[in-house]
Amino acid sequence: MCTRKHLFIPSTAALISTLVFSLATTVFSAANDDEDFKWQEASRELDAFPFTQAFVDSARKAHVGALSKQNGLRAVESERFANNETLVFEVGWTVFKAGYLILSTTHLRSRGLLRISAKAMTGNKVSAIYKVRNHEISWIDADGLYPVFFEQHVREGKKYKADNYIVYDNVADKLFLKKSDLKVFDTPKFTHDYISVMYYVRTMPLNPGDEFEASLFSRPKTYPLKFKVHAKRETVNVGGKSYNCVKVEPALVGEGRVFTKKDKMEVWVTDDENHYPVMLKSKAKIGSLNAKLIQVIK
Repeated sequence: MCTRKHLFIPSTAALISTLVFSLATTVFSAANDDEDFKWQEASRELDAFPFTQAFVDSARKAHVGALSKQNGLRAVESERFANNETLVFEVGWTVFKAGYLILSTTHLRSRGLLRISAKAMTGNKVSAIYKVRNHEISWIDADGLYPVFFEQHVREGKKYKADNYIVYDNVADKLFLKKSDLKVFDTPKFTHDYISVMYYVRTMPLNPGDEFEASLFSRPKTYPLKFKVHAKRETVNVGGKSYNCVKVEPALVGEGRVFTKKDKMEVWVTDDENHYPVMLKSKAKIGSLNAKLIQVIK
């Protein structure tokens, strides 16, 4: 059975690798058919996993002190996230439909935060062999689009269960990782988790030819994650709709994990004010991964 090295994988594709990493080392012959699976019902199973708001606040205060000092340290154009949204992706591994990924953004205006939830779940066919119900949440400063708290809740197979968190100190340039014990890491200012970095990228202009980078924590180091916007615009058909897109290619880092610098990833993002990620393709050492946007809920 696979090891649990997929915690804080350094790429946006980690959002789907949490769903399929275990499947890559599991032999199954399920048919590529799961029409009776209701992702809405499965999604509700994960609502009980997250920490309470009181717990999040107390954990942050224990490590960074006054929370107000962590607010508004930079300004990033984030108007596109002013209203709540949910993006539903169908996730595949090689030729199989493995399950779903649901990204939900909630703007907590009174607290100056965005709460971005990522739910990954296997469908009925695959769950019969190896069930995945993972819920990860990035709490992000609404003005600066940098994370202040990250929580991970993993439920895989019949027994595996984990609840971990990271507190980001964007003043002292440190982060506090709590698993079975507590570890402290020095990091560059505005270091991202792999959920927050995707939403930060959505704030970029994404003009063909653009290049930019962001710092991304992947235990036990922080890496520069570089992005390149390809010159050619493309039309992508997913979820019964057609989207005009630009293709963004991250330079992957983190040797020894699911994705490495030698792997190639491509993300198609809508060429409009929303910058929805509509399709992701990646070939990694565990097999080819893909995610396709099938529904947008406002």
